[in-house]
Amino acid sequence: MQITVLYVGSSLLAPLKNAEREINRAYGLELRVAAYNFGSPLSDREWQEVDSDLAESNIVFVIHVMDGENASRLVAALDRYKDRHDAVVVINCMPELMRHTRMGRLDVS
Repeated sequence: MQITVLYVGSSLLAPLKNAEREINRAYGLELRVAAYNFGSPLSDREWQEVDSDLAESNIVFVIHVMDGENASRLVAALDRYKDRHDAVVVINCMPELMRHTRMGRLDVS
């Protein structure tokens, strides 16, 4: 199982990696958490990594993404992989991103 977390800030990476390690230790889920700081525009190379992780993810979290370039590229990627993701949880982001929130058959758009 893979989770991708796209966030703004510097304090989330360590707790996410600790949670990944502890969940895998306790439950043997082979969970992988891919995390990206969207605090500034990403290069094309960084976007290739994000796109690859989004293509493999079961669940996506997007937290406080307000940068226009990142948001528009992310909207396109979420649309592209919509059938792959079991859930997309968008918290406190630009309206276009917020409309991509869905969990199972619950689609808040």
